Amino acid sequence: MYYIAVKAPPRYHQMTLEELLYGAKQAPVITGNVSNTRTYEVPEFSQRFLTGFGTYPLIRRLEEFNRSTEELRKVERHSLYHSFFIPKRNGGKRHIDAPLPDLMEALRRLKVMFEKDFYAPCAGNTIVPAWYHTSAFAYIPGRCPKDAAKRHQSNESKWFGKLDFSNFFGTTTLDFTMHMLSMIFPFCEICKTEHGREELYKAVELGFLDGVLPQGTPLSPTLTNIIMLPIDFKLSNAFRNYKGQTFIYTRYADDITISSRYTFSIREIEDFVIKTLGDFGAPYRLNREKTHYGSSAGSNWMLGVMLNKDNQITVGYKKKQRFQAMLSSYAMDKINGVRWDYEDLTHMEGLRSYYRSVEGETIDRIVAHLSEKFHMDIIASVKEDLKAV
Repeated sequence: MYYIAVKAPPRYHQMTLEELLYGAKQAPVITGNVSNTRTYEVPEFSQRFLTGFGTYPLIRRLEEFNRSTEELRKVERHSLYHSFFIPKRNGGKRHIDAPLPDLMEALRRLKVMFEKDFYAPCAGNTIVPAWYHTSAFAYIPGRCPKDAAKRHQSNESKWFGKLDFSNFFGTTTLDFTMHMLSMIFPFCEICKTEHGREELYKAVELGFLDGVLPQGTPLSPTLTNIIMLPIDFKLSNAFRNYKGQTFIYTRYADDITISSRYTFSIREIEDFVIKTLGDFGAPYRLNREKTHYGSSAGSNWMLGVMLNKDNQITVGYKKKQRFQAMLSSYAMDKINGVRWDYEDLTHMEGLRSYYRSVEGETIDRIVAHLSEKFHMDIIASVKEDLKAV
């Protein structure tokens, strides 16, 4: 079987009778998430569908890329990386392999090629393929953790299961990647010729270190979203009506969230996910020690945001409390002539921007309240200080 994801067409606001009678809007309003996709499983692609799609131009692009990166292949691979550790949010350290400039530039080119050039419109320019399943939310432009949470919010889910892959990138092998690409459009069409498969293998191999995907390159996230497409498709479809119950499935890199309006057996869900991974020969394993199951009545955190008992998405009371204290501290220091350094200012402004993206009205009210309390436009003051640094 082969798999193809296509961009879902945007939905437009339907005019009401009142709008027709009293004057329509200037332009149609697009509703919904324009980054949504639809995935199809087919035994073959028809010639009609492939009209306008050229395999050989893509193979030539791979040939050009491989020729331009020949010198990198002659160098010992580890010498092209800077390795270091960063602390994990919940303790421990995360191993990062960051490519040095020449390799970084090459992998960025390959990432763009896979995301754009390989997904040009086909079938008479009416269908736009996509490189991710609609349930995937990490590393995709126009998508964020809040968008994933909205899926569960729209279902009014009350019970949540959170599953975690063990060493997601570090267990993604080159052989498994090629196996999955051979069934995903348009890579499957390239793999139908021996030369095309060889060129694709050579290009993809440049993004691997010790036979697995390193964490820290621009290519690794894109590749995992592509090769997970069939698995996301199978899990998402199965959970829509699993034993008579509707579940919502979302994946953010190595974090899976599955929710329902009603209670369910998290171990049974785990077993089904493991079976599906096995059906595809996936090397991934669930870290069952990190599996979490609970209801929205508790502290239901999801990718840094919370879906609370009132079915509202929030950053949480404690975070907002700390943010308010930070703004107050800045305002008091400003009044007393104490300047904050650039890192602290950008950190505070970054928090404000992120929190506003989750619950804008609440954050704006906090800022307005403190601006009135300290008789200053706090946001304007922060921007002026950033310019002055």
